Amino acid sequence: MLQAAFRDLHGPRLHGFCLLVALGDRPAAAAAAARAMAEATPHLAELRHPERAAAWLRSSAVPRIIGSGRRGDQEAQRRETLRALGVTDAAFDGLDALDPRERAAFVAAGIERLDPIDVETVLRMGAADARRLVGRARRRYLAAAAARIVREPLTEPTVGEAPPGGLTERVEMLAEQALGGAWSPR
Repeated sequence: MLQAAFRDLHGPRLHGFCLLVALGDRPAAAAAAARAMAEATPHLAELRHPERAAAWLRSSAVPRIIGSGRRGDQEAQRRETLRALGVTDAAFDGLDALDPRERAAFVAAGIERLDPIDVETVLRMGAADARRLVGRARRRYLAAAAARIVREPLTEPTVGEAPPGGLTERVEMLAEQALGGAWSPR
């Protein structure tokens, strides 16, 4: 019963994390998530704290994603997979600019908003190295995502949409989303 509760609590979010880190490669994400959950079974008593368990599971999954090699699905399929999670084309390009370890850092810190100690666990590195990796990942993500926004023409809004802002506002919005409120243009 404990194993089922653990799986129900952590399974969907772990799979989402793996999909983002594997950049929409469904086979690699599913394999990494399943293996991490299986490895957790003997440690359930130790993994009672939800955030520490989440970090432990991600730490177990990341090396498998990194070692999975080439992406199993074509880019269009991977984009569609991540689109179902709310990932825009600009965000996909930002994630694609990162290597899997940088994606793990970016997703753990910026999207899942894990505590710094948990990000260190996910990345299996000390505080200073983890901060540097997260910072580098954020900069590279923003540069690639902003480049996509610059390439996309501004379109007329459809009914119910707010009119698009200028390029500056769009880049600021992207930075705000990527950095989770930790960035201000002023």
